[in-house]
Amino acid sequence: MTPFIETTTIHYRKSISLSPLHALFSTMTISHKDYYKIALPFIISTVTQPLLGAVDTAVIGQLGVAELIAGVAVGTVIMNTLYWLFGFFRVSTTGQSAMALGKGDQSLLASSLMRPFVLAASVGLIFILLQSLLWQGALWIIDPEAGVAQQAEIYFSILIFGAPFVLLNYTVIGWLMGQAKAKETLYTQVFGNVLNIVLDAVFVLYFDLGVAGVAYASLISQIVMFAIGMCLVLRTTGISLPSLMTASKMSRSDLSTIVSSNTDLLLRTVCLLIFFNMMARTGAQLGTDTLATNAILMQITFIVSYLFDGVANASSVFAGKAVGEKNPSMLERVLILNFQWTAGLIVLLTIVLALFQAQWVYLFTNLDSIVNLYQQMTPWLLVFPLVAGFGLTVYGIFTGTGTTRPVRDSSIATLTVFIAVQAFSVDLWGNHGLWLAFTLFYCGRIAFLYPFIGHVKKKCIEFRTASQSSTEEMAQVN
Repeated sequence: MTPFIETTTIHYRKSISLSPLHALFSTMTISHKDYYKIALPFIISTVTQPLLGAVDTAVIGQLGVAELIAGVAVGTVIMNTLYWLFGFFRVSTTGQSAMALGKGDQSLLASSLMRPFVLAASVGLIFILLQSLLWQGALWIIDPEAGVAQQAEIYFSILIFGAPFVLLNYTVIGWLMGQAKAKETLYTQVFGNVLNIVLDAVFVLYFDLGVAGVAYASLISQIVMFAIGMCLVLRTTGISLPSLMTASKMSRSDLSTIVSSNTDLLLRTVCLLIFFNMMARTGAQLGTDTLATNAILMQITFIVSYLFDGVANASSVFAGKAVGEKNPSMLERVLILNFQWTAGLIVLLTIVLALFQAQWVYLFTNLDSIVNLYQQMTPWLLVFPLVAGFGLTVYGIFTGTGTTRPVRDSSIATLTVFIAVQAFSVDLWGNHGLWLAFTLFYCGRIAFLYPFIGHVKKKCIEFRTASQSSTEEMAQVN
């Protein structure tokens, strides 16, 4: 945001009323209570997303067929690959939405939603049109066994029609986050995901639809979630539908600006996609049971990751506001709170994983072959919060402040480490070698990123120095 006066109280145009979040920034110090008000809804809302994949795997796992578990795992990787590639829709929309709120400009508020909205819808429709090519390409990359591929194709051929709604949900949720609508974000995601869980059980366990049932449950919940999100946007903003439609128009220059500003985040996402697809491909080469076991382990790590992502989202909002207000003291406070909350979450999650490490697998399957493989791999699961936590949350501070180049560079460096280690470790230690490379990948996410934290701080310091110089010059003139 752009402050009108250099004080701890920031004034905005009267066209938009101050949200509760603005009150949190009326003082230099952000308390744990302030952080909690933003972090908790984000943690709850973000963790519901990986719970869907976990429930899909768990429900299918109750049928006792490894090919079904592996098929859902492969199908999930394919769909996540498509979605994550354009995950920057949410991140960038959040930033644009927050800046529009700070400027108090109704037209900018509308365009911050509708421009990425139109792009997301277009990309989703292209996915549907190119579904045959996408499936053949994914099949070539992952190369699963025939039975697994058959189940994965069922999953993919249904869920591909949800692609526009998933990408549109990214923009809607991102926009609500930028408006500090934590409760609205929470309601939208929790309701949609609970619906998915209920439909999973009904379609698979009652109607015996198998993998198709899981896919239909996800598709329906994606559509419902989008409808709820749009209703909340229209209800909470006061922006009319005609205004939103007008704001969807963009020039070639507008499109170029949106694409160029997201290039770093896109490249970061590409690195993540290569990483996850290599995990899936290598697991498939080690056999169906190993692929199914890794799918369960990955679902647990996804849940842990998204818990940290909730903290990252809160830090993103606070850090973005700190840089927007050019307030170094506030940014330092955000860094401290990010560290404290991340450390506390690492301790809590490590304890929970350790206490129930032997039981988690039974939530997904009772197959002895998979259970035995899972028990061998649990040490890698126990160290995951420690090696992954700080990298996952510090990332939010960089994206929230628009400091994306270090995110891109660190992602490339981290992927290079994974590829190098995986190239020899799998031959030496099998699946343990794959998870060694996996662990080092997450270690690298903080090791290669945090040294650039000064780039974030510099945005506040440079402005503050320039502002002080300008003030002194004005005083001399007067």
